[in-house]
Amino acid sequence: MILDLQTLLIVNGVVVVLCGFSFVVNTAMRRNDAAGRLWSVSFIGGMLAVICYAIWGGGLQSSWILVIGNTAYTLVTGMIWAGCRVYNGRKPSVVLVGAGALIVAVTSVVTADSQGAWQGALALFPAVSLFSGLAAVESLRGRLLRNVNARILAAALWVVGFYYALRTIAFAIGGYRGEFFTTYLGPQQTTLLLTAFVILGTISLSILQVERAGTQALGDVTVGALSVVGLLSAASFAQQWQDWLERASFHGDRLEMVAVDIDSLPEMNTALGRNFGDGAITSVAHIVREHAPTSSLIGHPGAGRFVIVMVVSNDREAQKIASRVRDALVDKPIDETQGLRATASFGVVDTDVFGYDMLTLRDALDEATLSARSSGGNHIVVGRLPSIAA
Repeated sequence: MILDLQTLLIVNGVVVVLCGFSFVVNTAMRRNDAAGRLWSVSFIGGMLAVICYAIWGGGLQSSWILVIGNTAYTLVTGMIWAGCRVYNGRKPSVVLVGAGALIVAVTSVVTADSQGAWQGALALFPAVSLFSGLAAVESLRGRLLRNVNARILAAALWVVGFYYALRTIAFAIGGYRGEFFTTYLGPQQTTLLLTAFVILGTISLSILQVERAGTQALGDVTVGALSVVGLLSAASFAQQWQDWLERASFHGDRLEMVAVDIDSLPEMNTALGRNFGDGAITSVAHIVREHAPTSSLIGHPGAGRFVIVMVVSNDREAQKIASRVRDALVDKPIDETQGLRATASFGVVDTDVFGYDMLTLRDALDEATLSARSSGGNHIVVGRLPSIAA
């Protein structure tokens, strides 16, 4: 059976509206979910674009309908990128997304007479490609790097980004009547691709949202049926960390942060089951709590990730704590019967090096931890400022 374009557009519209409505309603029922709100804007943009294109296809062929539709379409991948940045603890950069949408809107207005139904395509296509690529990169770094669903989302975004890059080139060379464009990159192929992307993206983003909410729900770390008292959830930890930095800056105290990321946690969940992975998180949480200084702040900002904040007098104290935790992980098995042990990657940063800005420290901590993981795991990496060539 061959589906005509009108049928494909109807199916795509139904999928986008249902998925978008479900995600937005679920986000509206959650508190303190900045990433979810940005992702909701992405779904709202998709729904608005579908409605505008449907109105155009239904006979009301006003150029302003396509201007609105193209602008909303730009927000789909742009806001996914912004939400992924917030998920990783970075600034959302919504100004850049807004600038991209504005460029698409202006181009759509300027080319309305010359390009008809394809007005603004030479701005829309590269914008979608660019934001898809940026979102894919963001999905493979920071907290998202440890999540299998984020990797699935990244793969889908890479496909969309590459596809729209090809569309941009083909459209620029041969226009919408070009043989290559109409044969391989036309509306039918694009609609099928986007329908699959919406379904896959909705599943991935919904799971990421639920898992993020799970780490923020309680003040204690709760995994399975166990609770580790004394470890702060993501939201509580961020507030306390910011307070410590402000007071330390005022008094001139030196703070060091140690990040502990469990190695191969997604692989544990896949090979040995989620219960085993939860047991690994609980075991590591207890070890981190036991070996952290009494006066330190301990947070659990994400699954399999712990951060210790402590006041120090020299640049070796945090490394000593990281070494003690690493040795304890080797000594204590997760599963006594099988003797399986967890390892972790450690990042260490210092306010004497990076200052007292939490976002700067968080990025430096992520970079150091990622470097430790890239070295094979079970390593300790101290964050350094990039050297400047003379």
